[in-house]
Amino acid sequence: MLMTLAVTASLVLSGTTSAAEPVSFRGATIQIPSSWKVKKTDWGALHVLTGGCGRRAMECRGFWLLGPSGIKHASENNPFRVDQPYHPSSGVMPCTHDKRHYSSPMPAKPSVSGLRQVGSGHKAYYRQWKVTCHTERGRPTKISYPQRIWYLPSSKILVVDEWDTPGLGAMLKRASWR
Repeated sequence: MLMTLAVTASLVLSGTTSAAEPVSFRGATIQIPSSWKVKKTDWGALHVLTGGCGRRAMECRGFWLLGPSGIKHASENNPFRVDQPYHPSSGVMPCTHDKRHYSSPMPAKPSVSGLRQVGSGHKAYYRQWKVTCHTERGRPTKISYPQRIWYLPSSKILVVDEWDTPGLGAMLKRASWR
């Protein structure tokens, strides 16, 4: 069962800063806007909700902070692989942006690949894939979205963003570590 935690914070917008409260996960702390909400799962992940829930969307706008359990089942019910998109199901999954369609087949190669800073002294494998939603018969639709992933294997953190969350890369870059 998901438990909603209200998280009070503010985002750095247009170069101005304001006080913010932390969201901590597995030793990393990031700052998020006060309008965002954090849901904690019973399997140790956080779903940061950044906006509304569209009528046709499979899940609400936001991103995931996954730990060991989420990493263990992140690639077709197998452990996460940095060369593959996040796809925890071993079958066809509904499209994140429009549940009337499906996000399979997943793209074979990322459109962006490299390392990204996540706070001082921590680098993440960064990948971005363009996911195209398909009909039940496997035909591509006009609906597509980027799937962005930051993976920190030593810290056992996987960040999955399928909504192109504005400012997320900068928030992760400014993360602090305990």
